[in-house]
Amino acid sequence: MKTAIIGSLHAGQQELFCLLTQIGLETVRQKPLEVHLGICEVKDPRIDQLTKIFNPKKITYARIEYMLLPGFDQKQLKNADEICWVASLENTQADIANFLSEMIIADMMLAEKRLENIARDQKKKFDQQREKEKQLMELCKKQLDQEKPLNLLSLSEDQAKEIKTYQFLTMKPIIIVLNVPEDKINDPGLTENIIYPNVRLSIGLESEISQLDAADRAAFMREMGISQPAVEKMSLMAYEGLGLISFFTVGEDEVRAWTIKKGIDAQEAGGAIHSDIAKGFVRAEMCRYEDLLAAGSEAKLKEQGKYHLKGRDYIVQDGDVLNFRFNV
Repeated sequence: MKTAIIGSLHAGQQELFCLLTQIGLETVRQKPLEVHLGICEVKDPRIDQLTKIFNPKKITYARIEYMLLPGFDQKQLKNADEICWVASLENTQADIANFLSEMIIADMMLAEKRLENIARDQKKKFDQQREKEKQLMELCKKQLDQEKPLNLLSLSEDQAKEIKTYQFLTMKPIIIVLNVPEDKINDPGLTENIIYPNVRLSIGLESEISQLDAADRAAFMREMGISQPAVEKMSLMAYEGLGLISFFTVGEDEVRAWTIKKGIDAQEAGGAIHSDIAKGFVRAEMCRYEDLLAAGSEAKLKEQGKYHLKGRDYIVQDGDVLNFRFNV
């Protein structure tokens, strides 16, 4: 899963990308016209709490791949699963409106092109599938003509499945990052009219926070009135925007977050660890993170009767702690 980072001129998108991926800013600035890729760990605080219980040899967080774009690159944006727009404090609303307008125009060109191709093909031979596509493209064009994004459309189940194949930009999840001075990070009024999931952060301040050790970081954040680093909030927001959830495997060897799509069953979730687990799935032993945290250990949790056996059809929930039994 890729999240593309773009933004208005000098809004701080390069600095944000480097902050998230730990890639040096000079490395990016030396090649400003290139697409840069990097990986960011999703610092889920639940992993930290589980680590206190199990004291594992290894800790593995979920990860997101970020893609820094030098500008509005329609081809690269189509390859992204999610779009992050970085805006500056000046002209924020106009900035976001212009960004949305660019995406609507790109989608309009795609819908019109598809309609032209359908009309040409139907002159040769009428096809029922083509007619359904025509109706969908006309619906999209009508929405875009009103300067509204396609993700606000009411679609049937078949239409929702079909529209995903076109990679319309305004169908993708969008998050807004507002880069503000450090004295504005706790001002909710700056983002109250932004319709998309958003986070306020001061990239300069976040850079300072990231360079501190754990003890100093906590003290500094308390002093600044920050409950959680904004970049961590952003990573979790990006993760949720992609329709992803985490389940955990725990033990003395490793505490690990596994990434799956929301709505996946236990057998499929096991396949995220290894295909053999899905192939030979027998059952999943499951407890909720909150229950495990409250009990303090798996042994106490089992005494409380809060450790459950689940079959292959169980729909895994965010925060499940799972142990899979399988036979291959």
